[in-house]
Amino acid sequence: MSRFAIIGDHDRGHRYIKSHSILRLLPLKWSEKMIPQTKARLTDIIYDKEYKKELGYIIDVPSFFTNEDKLTDVKRAKLMENIISILQKNHIQVLVFPLWRKYLTSDDKEYLEENSIILLDGSLLRLVSLIGTVEKLLRILNTKQSELKVGIWGADNNIGRLWVEFLAPYLNFLTIGGKDVKNLEKLGNKTLYDTGLSCQITKEPNQCFINKDMIVLCSTPQEWAIFDEKKIVIFSYGLSHEYFIIQQKCLSGILIESGWILSHWDLKLPKEIKPWNEIGALEANLFIMDDLYRDILLNYAMNLKNIRKVEEILMKYGGDYKGMVSNNKILTYDGFRKFYFGNHLDK
Repeated sequence: MSRFAIIGDHDRGHRYIKSHSILRLLPLKWSEKMIPQTKARLTDIIYDKEYKKELGYIIDVPSFFTNEDKLTDVKRAKLMENIISILQKNHIQVLVFPLWRKYLTSDDKEYLEENSIILLDGSLLRLVSLIGTVEKLLRILNTKQSELKVGIWGADNNIGRLWVEFLAPYLNFLTIGGKDVKNLEKLGNKTLYDTGLSCQITKEPNQCFINKDMIVLCSTPQEWAIFDEKKIVIFSYGLSHEYFIIQQKCLSGILIESGWILSHWDLKLPKEIKPWNEIGALEANLFIMDDLYRDILLNYAMNLKNIRKVEEILMKYGGDYKGMVSNNKILTYDGFRKFYFGNHLDK
């Protein structure tokens, strides 16, 4: 059976140090100072808890995190060669790195592909689980659903159009925004024809966001104000440095990056691994185990019909949405109710 590897989250190199025969014997301060000079290394194994099968590995590359702005082209090339060497030596063809857009270049990605390494980031499962989570949230907000005001920024791209297709039948108030007004107008006309809902169209981010109960971000807005209202913000595009900027702008609201999925596979992962990588591990396992999932990820258009196909695949493996990932932490639906309604008692 094929296996996958996940690039571990930044932990100041502590997992790396614990797995190293020499560094673990040194005083921690000394080891931490040596971490920026280290190569990539397999540091842990991922198991299926029920059947004790070895499914994948954690590969730690501390230099990505500690030398982020200092990696020369030569050092970066050597580091990528090192990663590929480890993967090939261990017959690993699937690499998971949710934050690759922040730490890798497009040339790095191409180099992996040239060496028959498939780079995954959990983005399909994040999208599918976000749709499922928002469906549950709409049921939680059912008493005021018709009054719910939603803005979708980036509705001029494929992911944005998917969100419009999904949300329009539920809503009476929908604003769609982005840079390409012609594409927005076409989408607005199609939505009016399909659902009878007339969308407000704008190229101004603040107009898309102001006085909204929920915002769906499908691209990075430029020149927009800090969120100063309690609202739900759905982050629905690739995790990168923009995510951390938006995280700071959303201090007063609920920022949701993904749904939280439980499945037939209960994966044994290091405790320090963040939810992004747990979702990435689940995606890698599905990619290896299920031909249809792999085909949808690599070849299918992202529309609501194909999102439902992925949901069927998840259900086949006992998948269920148990909550959401908010600010990179698990938030239950009860936790959402307490936060949302606790801050909206006057509405």
